[in-house]
Amino acid sequence: MANKSLAEIVRELVDADRVCLPVHPMLSKQVVTALETDGPESQRSWTLVSRDPALICNLFRAANSSFFAGLPKTASVEEAIIRLGSSKAAEVIEQVCREGENSPQGPLLSRYMPRLWQHAQGCAIGASWLADRCGYQSLSEQAYLAGLLHDVGKQYLLTALEEVACSDEYGFRLTESLVEEVLSTMHIQQGIRLFEDWNLADIYKEVVADHHDDDLESLVIVVALVKLANKGCRKLGLGLGWSPDLVLPTTGEAQFLGIDEIALAEFEIMLEDQFFDGRTVPAPQRT
Repeated sequence: MANKSLAEIVRELVDADRVCLPVHPMLSKQVVTALETDGPESQRSWTLVSRDPALICNLFRAANSSFFAGLPKTASVEEAIIRLGSSKAAEVIEQVCREGENSPQGPLLSRYMPRLWQHAQGCAIGASWLADRCGYQSLSEQAYLAGLLHDVGKQYLLTALEEVACSDEYGFRLTESLVEEVLSTMHIQQGIRLFEDWNLADIYKEVVADHHDDDLESLVIVVALVKLANKGCRKLGLGLGWSPDLVLPTTGEAQFLGIDEIALAEFEIMLEDQFFDGRTVPAPQRT
């Protein structure tokens, strides 16, 4: 232990398959109930599935497995269901939900995951809204999924850190500042690795890799939509960070997309209505 860095420990845990993406507990129950009640053909079931990064990643993982080598990678829920068949797709989702129910939530997951889930949802809804408003309706679903998955490396890292914190094997105390530093500095690398290991679609891996990149020269539309949605969520405090002084119309992404100040004001109101019921947006609570 003394000769290993925290990054090495995390890598070993991942390699040993001791880390899994956490599924939102309440959503997991809703998905299982919907599949049991309505069946795998139900649109309601898949709408619920599309709200959780872990469920989407595992669905794409199954649809892009080595069995389907040589075929294009699936990049939408519909494509994944068609490739797997609705019954098999439902089996994959139900298994992930069951595994999630059997995985105990320690203090780190309880503290950080609600805000990470909130941020993922905010970026997904925000990126899709921006796609529609900026005239990229054909990219709306892709933008939604890209926003949902862009920070999946943080969720994966957090599960690994929980393992470190709760295990006597390491004897290491993780402070709040250390946890947040690891999530901030290592999530892109871990997200890319997850996408490569699970053979997930390149467009989403590109968003994972570039959503903090300041280079606007090679910016693509979906990445720009997610980056702007990400900044909107940060401005409102949807997630771990809060940057209330961000001026969205002056960002490079807003200028790249050609979206004006009025539309961005509507964008902020939409997010407030979605997540705060129109109330004054509070600062994130530190726990």
